[in-house]
Amino acid sequence: MVYKLIIIEKSQIALIYFKDRLISLVMEHNLYRVNDIYLGRVSSVLTSLDAAFVTLNPLSKNGFISFNHLKDRLNPDSPTVPTSKNILVQITREPIGNKGPTLSCDISLIGRYIALFPFSKFIHSLRRLHTDRHKEYLRAMAHLLVNPKDMGMVIEFKTMDANVNFLIIEAQILKSRWTKITAKARKKLNPSLVSKRKIFLHKILQDHSNINFDFIAIDSYEGALKIKTVLTKIHGSNHHNSLKIEFHKNYFSIITHYLVDVLLLEIMKPKINLCRGGYIIIEKTEALTTVDVNSGSLTNLENSRQTSLWVNYSAVHEIVKQIRLRNIGGIIVIDFIDCNNHQDQMKLLRYMSKLMLKDYVRCRIIQMSELGLVELTRSRQGQSVYDAFSRKCNTCNGLGYLTFNLTKQRNINYELLLDPLFNYHKRLYDRIRNLYNKVQP
Repeated sequence: MVYKLIIIEKSQIALIYFKDRLISLVMEHNLYRVNDIYLGRVSSVLTSLDAAFVTLNPLSKNGFISFNHLKDRLNPDSPTVPTSKNILVQITREPIGNKGPTLSCDISLIGRYIALFPFSKFIHSLRRLHTDRHKEYLRAMAHLLVNPKDMGMVIEFKTMDANVNFLIIEAQILKSRWTKITAKARKKLNPSLVSKRKIFLHKILQDHSNINFDFIAIDSYEGALKIKTVLTKIHGSNHHNSLKIEFHKNYFSIITHYLVDVLLLEIMKPKINLCRGGYIIIEKTEALTTVDVNSGSLTNLENSRQTSLWVNYSAVHEIVKQIRLRNIGGIIVIDFIDCNNHQDQMKLLRYMSKLMLKDYVRCRIIQMSELGLVELTRSRQGQSVYDAFSRKCNTCNGLGYLTFNLTKQRNINYELLLDPLFNYHKRLYDRIRNLYNKVQP
């Protein structure tokens, strides 16, 4: 078996293996998901930040939207944005930490080959076309599919090889879906979910439709039937004939059989050992993720330059793998072992850039500083393992280590000592006690 997929539908976790090696972990443990459409209500406008907060669910965090973007959608001629106004919005970024979801008013309905934009009028391709013939063909195809003409469309380059009848059907499905969304939004008065993205099983199979899986395991018999139905819709009747589908009695059975809980614990560990010595430490903070590279016990090479090169190259391979497995997004800073030679630095960056091309999420290397720190960014897509499977420690309050409580030994509450009201009441209590002692016989 080359490619293997393990789906735990109840826990919304999927693991992808290549030659029995885990290469990707997909999970969804969030109320708000990208591309979900909500009927929101403007709760507050912050002109100092050029932004507004929109209530999506009264029991959860408010969404964040650009002020100008919101103003253009509600009333372009008005200098202010009214609060308590209902508006249709779409989630473009999931919540991170204490921050709510990021919203947009430019709603898009995404299909396999095309994306429909009901509030726009532009038509273009996702990839630059090399010939004018391709441009004219796709533009003519898009104008044929878009009706009415007040809608926009983004069409992928792979549409060149698609069946025209399939494209027409997909465009009709997207337009019908938009009609249902608007009709459902008109009936609602309070903020609520209007259109949900595809269910987890459909999303996994659709997003990885370019992979021919040899084996798929799922946690229910009903899920196995769904897999066959979804694969037939995506690939037609010509999908992989040698595919084997396995189902388990429940999610607990599949977790214990494939040791999913053990794998998650291993992935969450900050320290990862490298081959032939050396290790890396990955730590997540609120602003960024840091990776520290150490040589460890690797001291049997000829000189320091050879040692640093060997450890750094081994670390790059493991770092790229761990970033993808843990689904780390945002700013990432890597502290490599001293690499003073400029040629060695360039070779290291080229090797890292080559490995990052295999990632399905966009990554970009910014620079390597004089201190040997490599700065890179990775687009956020879904939750990381830290957001999905961890929370702030109640003991250390997210500090990462315990502090010695020196005042506890003397039965003194340090916070009360810093409170001026406590000091005032303590002095008052002492005066009353002294007066009381004086009047006692």
